[in-house]
Amino acid sequence: MLWLTGKLFPQTGVRLRKGQVTGGQGLSIQGERAYRSPQQLLPYGFSSAAASGNQAVLLEGYCAGLASPPDSSLQEGEVRLYSAGGAEILLNRNGQVVINGQVFQPKEE
Repeated sequence: MLWLTGKLFPQTGVRLRKGQVTGGQGLSIQGERAYRSPQQLLPYGFSSAAASGNQAVLLEGYCAGLASPPDSSLQEGEVRLYSAGGAEILLNRNGQVVINGQVFQPKEE
């Protein structure tokens, strides 16, 4: 994160802020001021539409992510993708992929 913020803001340094996601068209975050449709810093291939009420982390007006407690059901090295409607993809550290409860075994090499 520090490397990225150093590249984005080499003269000003890092200023982390937080705000609350508000409803409406597109992403809106109410922090020290209202941010309407701020750019999101996400890995390639990812996109999301945050639900109202989530806490967002802001870097100079960019949405750097949403604050959430750690997922205690995940083991080290696992990843979970989920939607508000209950859809879920779990990448287990043993190579299994679980999509909405259906388990897919890792491919044999």
